[in-house]
Amino acid sequence: MILIYCTKTSPRIEYVFDHILKLTLHQKFYITNSKPEFIDYRGYKFSYASAPVSNELFFQSYGLLEETGLNNLIIKTFEWENIKCFFKVGKKSAIPFDIFSAIFFLLSRYEEYMPHSSDNLSHFSYQESFAYKENFLETPIIDIWIEKLVSILKNTINLKCKIDSNNEKASIIISSQHTYKYTNKYPFESYMIWFKNLINLNLWEVIEHFFVFLKIIPDPWEIDNHIKNLLISLKIKVLFFFPFSSNSFFNNETPKTNEYFKTYIKDFFDIFKIGLLPSNNAIKKLETFELENSNISNLVHTKINGILLKDGLNKISEDYKNLISMDEAKDFSMGYIDAFGYRASTCMSFFFYDLSSETKTSLNVTPFCAHQRLIESTNLNKVIDKIQNFNEISKKYSGCFSIILNNEIFEKSVKNSKRRSHFLSVIETLSNLI
Repeated sequence: MILIYCTKTSPRIEYVFDHILKLTLHQKFYITNSKPEFIDYRGYKFSYASAPVSNELFFQSYGLLEETGLNNLIIKTFEWENIKCFFKVGKKSAIPFDIFSAIFFLLSRYEEYMPHSSDNLSHFSYQESFAYKENFLETPIIDIWIEKLVSILKNTINLKCKIDSNNEKASIIISSQHTYKYTNKYPFESYMIWFKNLINLNLWEVIEHFFVFLKIIPDPWEIDNHIKNLLISLKIKVLFFFPFSSNSFFNNETPKTNEYFKTYIKDFFDIFKIGLLPSNNAIKKLETFELENSNISNLVHTKINGILLKDGLNKISEDYKNLISMDEAKDFSMGYIDAFGYRASTCMSFFFYDLSSETKTSLNVTPFCAHQRLIESTNLNKVIDKIQNFNEISKKYSGCFSIILNNEIFEKSVKNSKRRSHFLSVIETLSNLI
């Protein structure tokens, strides 16, 4: 066990040490505020305070973890051993910056609680992020810092430890917000889709809709057997997320009462892991969120705890509010829709810290590093290079590597052939790397 001396304890301090020592390094630790107890201890130990107790391994505190609430922080970066750092401290510290405060700042998404400009959907833009401005958005800088910390713990107090996060090494996350293009909708809604295509002279869609209606061809957005077999054959985890809302008529989604849709979800549950795409109303209202989660769980007779926010993270304090209330919830929305990289500067799963209540939550967050919207608009060779790089990173730091796609990209039609081919190449590349 590791004994840590701190002048005082706080939820932030406990959270950071939990993440680094318990979750990542699988080490037991105990925090003490007693100097005599710390001095007399003969096992592994270090101090984290404003000044050392004696001649022990010492990490100087910048002060962020002893605070509560939010402050306008002026952050200046510098380089240490060829890696960027911030929250600089004195020379007595074993590391020239407060690594624990820096990790907390990035993991808690402290900057997203601060005033910032936003796009039309109120997303926190990647261009406003500290990681983007300091050019380490595609670098899991937290994991690099922890690797350096491990080296210091080994060399200074002879602690035997290694980074082992037990993450899924890679996964493909597929959002099925619009499971069907034409079928299994409310009759009036289906008619309006056909009529809209007709007046806009989208003749192929009009004909295609007619063929689907006559059951001559399957609905284009259903996952066909070729794609299903390809995903089954992969050596990586595949997760499907479905909406299960009572407000489906207003969102162009299939109603949860549709028997074919329910059978479709059950079929996927038999093969893949599934999760919930909560409606916008569910994100705002806890009762609605609990109902949607309960309904889809009852459908497959298993508790569904995987959550994906279909529009990505907007305002993190509000979007995660209802997810926090759910036991053992697992969120897969931590990333930027329009930028490659790590939103929380780590490739490892972590528990979310709620700054609004100053508590560590049971919400487990798995980051993604590439989203379908960006992959689609990026040159294939560049995408493959990115995938190879992120894969190497996940292997090096025992982290995870997730990409988010949607079912519509697999549409089997002449019109969609180039797009489908693009994403099949991405998936095959990812599979070959594992």
